[in-house]
Amino acid sequence: MPDGSDFDGKQLLSLVRSGNSPFHRVWDVDLLIREIEEKLGARVIDIPVIHKGSNNYGLHIKLSNRSDVIARLARGDVNMPDYDGFPIHVQVPEVKFEAAAYELLRSQPSIMASRLLYHRIPMQHVGPRLDIPRDLAGRRLFLFERAEGENNVWHDLSPEKQACVLAQAAGIRASLFDFTLPLDFAAFWLRERLFEQKPESLPIPVAPTREFCVVLFTFKIEVTIRNIGDMIGWEDDNNVVGPIAAAAKQSLLRLIPHIMPADGDQTSLYRLVLDHGDFGIHNMSITLDENDQLLVTSLYDWETGCIVPAILSDPLMAVAVDLMADENGPSVTRVSDSATLEDSARYMTWARQYFKPLFDQAPEYERAIQAGKDARHLWFALRDWRGDDPEGYFGDLGAWLREG
Repeated sequence: MPDGSDFDGKQLLSLVRSGNSPFHRVWDVDLLIREIEEKLGARVIDIPVIHKGSNNYGLHIKLSNRSDVIARLARGDVNMPDYDGFPIHVQVPEVKFEAAAYELLRSQPSIMASRLLYHRIPMQHVGPRLDIPRDLAGRRLFLFERAEGENNVWHDLSPEKQACVLAQAAGIRASLFDFTLPLDFAAFWLRERLFEQKPESLPIPVAPTREFCVVLFTFKIEVTIRNIGDMIGWEDDNNVVGPIAAAAKQSLLRLIPHIMPADGDQTSLYRLVLDHGDFGIHNMSITLDENDQLLVTSLYDWETGCIVPAILSDPLMAVAVDLMADENGPSVTRVSDSATLEDSARYMTWARQYFKPLFDQAPEYERAIQAGKDARHLWFALRDWRGDDPEGYFGDLGAWLREG
């Protein structure tokens, strides 16, 4: 704030109108207001609160002649001097995918995807970035119909209400897993939404088959580990493929056909599904109904979503910890080192309260997780690699293979 105090996020419109915008040195709130009014055909009459996330601002906005909306504006502007966020070539397809996902899921009320009203991609101006931008073109923008409720309420809930939220989240996740993804949507977005590193193209058409899953896996390993002496991982790390990683790669390539089930109901294992990518309490709106019952009213922030064969789908649910499941049943990760035995028991209760209704409603999900034991271990290991120590990391994968 002008007086040096921290902005509490409240009554932004009043501050802007009085010339005391807390963002006056970075971006012009009036420009955002004008864009919203133009695109939605309504006058902004209040901005009760603005939240700051890791990548975006979220603004609760009241309008003159329609329901409240949420504006999600990127914190990073690609035209800002010394900008060091995600580059424009990463942001544009990400925005387009997220918008396409909202549109696709609009007719699926059980998945609770937020209702998108307007969006635009960021634009990078030609020329050097020397001055603070006079517009908001370099910031991606989404406008949503505001669902009733709030997020991040987990720690305020009683154990009974936490169980209620977990059961509803399980229902949403089951509906998403069971959703029949249009093949043209999957074909267009699957490669684009793969985690890094990803192939430039795939040699066969995207299809819900074992053959495609084997090819996808093979090419993912090829572009991730490459050949001896090649650069590997992120360019800034200056790592190259060594003999240990190269040997592990060849072993993993030979393994792939043997860890992809070839019997049973292959349709259920290799059908293509849409994963949210960041499924958790932090991306849900939750409210109380007239009977004081908790209701999950929306699931948002699909920007990290992806498309995978069912056998590789990730059922993770984030609360205070991450609730996970493998072929041995529910488990938890992201647990604090200071967690007590009582804490750990409570976390496992949450995991069971989430996964039992999930697998009751989507039994094929549980079967896919059990059938894909080794494939899932390898896929998630590739996903979780952050580019450091390739000899050690992929050497450990090779050791895992030998032990198995």
